[in-house]
Amino acid sequence: MVENKNGVRLGDGVADELKQAANQELSDIGKMLIGIISKFVKEKIQGINIDELFSKKNEEDLLDLWSNQLVKKGFIPQEYAGLPGKYLIHNMQQTAYLDGIYTGYILTMMSLVDNEAPENLIFSVRNGVFPNLVQHYNNREEIYKRYKSEKYGWTNQASKKDVPEK
Repeated sequence: MVENKNGVRLGDGVADELKQAANQELSDIGKMLIGIISKFVKEKIQGINIDELFSKKNEEDLLDLWSNQLVKKGFIPQEYAGLPGKYLIHNMQQTAYLDGIYTGYILTMMSLVDNEAPENLIFSVRNGVFPNLVQHYNNREEIYKRYKSEKYGWTNQASKKDVPEK
């Protein structure tokens, strides 16, 4: 049996034409839907009170969404999610971290004085800590790893009963 290579077979190209027609119809429907939605939004936007839209509450909600997206994308640490805008930016600039370092230093010095530590210990702490606050420890992870090391880790693990009474 010899096959006719020049002949057209029943159904050839029909599927392609149907797909093309379906694609065109779906495209037309999509364009029409976009047009309807755009017209609706344009009409609604004209009635929006800009002051109400950008109220303090909406601003806080928007900043909350923003910080959560930054966490999700890995741009900021999980701990920063949900922080209000000024604190989020404050922490991103590590200003709060540095403020915390200084506060910790001050609380340490006050605790040493309150507990009547010897003056040479107080001066030793002051001279060992204060000059290094910003220069060496502007990275929280760096100081945290050092504190958790074998040399210093015991200080966090000792309980109050392990501390000798005066």
